[in-house]
Amino acid sequence: MTAVQNPYIPSIPAREIAARGGRLVDVRKAPARQADPRRDGRAEWIDPFDLGHDHPLMQAKGPITFFCVAGHEVSQFACVLARLHGRDAVFVEGGFAAMMDAGVVQ
Repeated sequence: MTAVQNPYIPSIPAREIAARGGRLVDVRKAPARQADPRRDGRAEWIDPFDLGHDHPLMQAKGPITFFCVAGHEVSQFACVLARLHGRDAVFVEGGFAAMMDAGVVQ
């Protein structure tokens, strides 16, 4: 299924992650991470249920790239929340699945 892109939430294709730089943040829910043992060694995991206005990431400097399982609600929520706090944030189109397909998981 092809996701409908929201023109108001900035995203990048998986192949552009390395060029963007900054922090790569995995916001897949814990059950999804437990079901799929594959990880990207560059990414830090933040439980999306812990992500809120008072999370330290909202004060972080530099660009932030979020990914979830498929690039839908979870990573888009994280991206919008970070942008509300003035962060340079995007989400990965297609999420971790697209990262695997593009061969960019390290």
